Amino acid sequence: MTLAGKARQLDARGSHHEAERFFHRALELIDPSAPASYPTLANIWNSLGELYLHMGRFDQAEQWFTKSLDISGSIRDLKEISASRENLARVQRAKSELLKAKALKMLGAPDDMRCGNYSCSSLTSSCQAAFYCSHGCQKDDYERHKRYCQYDM
Repeated sequence: MTLAGKARQLDARGSHHEAERFFHRALELIDPSAPASYPTLANIWNSLGELYLHMGRFDQAEQWFTKSLDISGSIRDLKEISASRENLARVQRAKSELLKAKALKMLGAPDDMRCGNYSCSSLTSSCQAAFYCSHGCQKDDYERHKRYCQYDM
């Protein structure tokens, strides 16, 4: 298993600080100037952003998602662009910046929007900040989403 894979497992188990160390160790092994490493960098940077989002460190999450989006755009990795943009929107929702979140989501409309349930990879609600590919994904994501949604308050 790769260091980044181990870091993702640790993050999923809630061992955030240990996951952070593994992500940074993985980054140390990558040559950021080699174009062949750009897809891997984009993926790890996006995962590092997710880790910081889980930790409530929104500014750091935004920094890593932006880096992932920038490098993904340079190599035209549409899946990673969409994922990074969705994750940036999640940061904005967490910061109660719902209009910014919606604007980020709409950048991909109508053909390249990610489901708001981060465990779903499908392309695509009441609060108009989260968009779901199906009612099932919306229902599955509700426990996470309700922490950030002002519509429910």
